[in-house]
Amino acid sequence: MKKLIFVLVAAMGLSMTSYAQMSDKEMKKAIKEAQKLVKEARTDMERDDVTNKSGAKKLIDEAIKNDFIKDWDQTWYEAAEIYNYYFREENSKSYTGRADTVAMYNYLDKWFEYALRADSLQQIPNSKGKVSNEVREKMKDRMISNISNFINGGIFYFNNRTDYAQAYKMFDKYFTLAQCNMLKADMDEDETYNQYKNNFAYFPALAAYNLEQWDNSLKYALIAMNDEEYGEAATEFVCESYGNLGDTVNWLKTLKDGLIKYPTVEYYYGKLLNYYTNDMAELESFINEMVQIDPEKAYNYYVLGYIAQQNKEYEKAIAQYNKAIEKDEKMVDAYNNLGLCILQQAADFDNENKVDPRTAAGKKIQAQIDEYYKQALPYYTKLREIAPDAKDKWGIALYNIYYKLKMTNEFNEIEKYLESQNMI
Repeated sequence: MKKLIFVLVAAMGLSMTSYAQMSDKEMKKAIKEAQKLVKEARTDMERDDVTNKSGAKKLIDEAIKNDFIKDWDQTWYEAAEIYNYYFREENSKSYTGRADTVAMYNYLDKWFEYALRADSLQQIPNSKGKVSNEVREKMKDRMISNISNFINGGIFYFNNRTDYAQAYKMFDKYFTLAQCNMLKADMDEDETYNQYKNNFAYFPALAAYNLEQWDNSLKYALIAMNDEEYGEAATEFVCESYGNLGDTVNWLKTLKDGLIKYPTVEYYYGKLLNYYTNDMAELESFINEMVQIDPEKAYNYYVLGYIAQQNKEYEKAIAQYNKAIEKDEKMVDAYNNLGLCILQQAADFDNENKVDPRTAAGKKIQAQIDEYYKQALPYYTKLREIAPDAKDKWGIALYNIYYKLKMTNEFNEIEKYLESQNMI
């Protein structure tokens, strides 16, 4: 060990010498001394003693900082082998719950980083125009077998540490590594990668979404949209990303595509309704398209009723609300708005026909007004039945209807109830 320490110190000292002051002979000697760090580390790794392997890691950690051998492929190759060893050691401990999980994923990260560095150096043609595939031949299969651990690492940081930035880094590396020069050809043919890449893309999209990194979320959500399990959630991420990036054209397109593909999910419908709220003509046109796509969706008819109601086209609104109720007999707002339309008709009729109620004509007008209240009554009694907690919708309405129609028993009951609720 004394010899190793001497070599280490000597190499470090030489690395701080100015290149301009060194002769070729001195340079060669310095490089040779520095390379001993890597060779000694390799020798230590070949021994079974744990202490030696620990010494090998310390040596290689210094070697990769040494300017004289930073461009030597063997420096990074040996570093990759050592960090691969330490990753495997921690990974084996994970089955017994004794692993240092953070260290394990750090070893994994360094292993791949150093292997790619070694490979990139070996792919530079030498003086004879040849390249080396040593790293690829010895390490590629191992890397492909372990690349999914970057997904596991991302999940670890996401769930156990709530560290979305580190989680995204791990998830992103999985996809970046899969397309690097060293691994791409094999990964493109890998069955596991092709089977799960759409599924796995959801994870970086989610991590980036939590970080509000919209470009990154969009990048992976566009891939995850094709996944059966996470496709719908990913589509929402795409919408949110486009919206936050100010891309209204793609935001609208994705919302409409999402609504067509996932007609039962209210997210897309709600966003589009909000967008078209200030343009009733556009909203009506859009909803009519949706009726063609999904004629059984009750909410389509409810919105058409709402548009007609805002335009004071009460008969048209009533017809649409009735269609909504036919499709969904528990649609609370459809009952309420339908009743309001009828009561508004009664109020308008009353305002248009101001006649002395004691006269025959006045009594006839009142009888017609009463008919409106009779029409509204069953909608509010049904509303009370299906939504007893929605007293703010049916309470005062029934109170007024019972009073107008002189339904004494019902009026007394509702009056007592509303008093108990501090509503009158």
